[in-house]
Amino acid sequence: MPRAGTTFTGRYYGEAIKSGVLRPLGLTRTLLPGDDPHLHGPHVHGYLRMTDKSLQDVTTYEQSSSWGEGELVSSADDLFRFQEALFSGVLLPAEAMSHLFALPPESVRMVDGSPARYSMGLQTATVNGVTFWGKTGDTYGYRTRMFATRDLRLRFVLSYTPTPLAASEDMINRVVTLLTT
Repeated sequence: MPRAGTTFTGRYYGEAIKSGVLRPLGLTRTLLPGDDPHLHGPHVHGYLRMTDKSLQDVTTYEQSSSWGEGELVSSADDLFRFQEALFSGVLLPAEAMSHLFALPPESVRMVDGSPARYSMGLQTATVNGVTFWGKTGDTYGYRTRMFATRDLRLRFVLSYTPTPLAASEDMINRVVTLLTT
């Protein structure tokens, strides 16, 4: 078993991401800040609404405990470039691509009883007859949604500050409705 923070190659996961994804794709505005709680360079501030209704700036927040699930910080431009490389087959070999868009059998259900919506890396959502594939990301003060049709004809990256701790998906629902009607 590798030590904490390493891949099975023995390298830290951050270095594996940098050398295998970020550098080859030229994603210069994507970083893994490690234990540095500050975002350097231009960035959006994240806010949370507190119980007294005030807004608390939560931009300075050390993300390393969430590892790859929440430690990666990126720009919308870099996310678009990543999405294009991922969906076009530049990033993964053909065998991995077949798993990327394959859902489990119909018998596999979500907790709410609906059909499974997650492949081996992406989730799917069908809105107004259009099927999107993508990923979501949330951390205190920030929410990101990155979805596209398989052919990349319709695609979006949405990054915003949801002030409630348990914000609804109203923003993404409005964007997707505009794209599909």
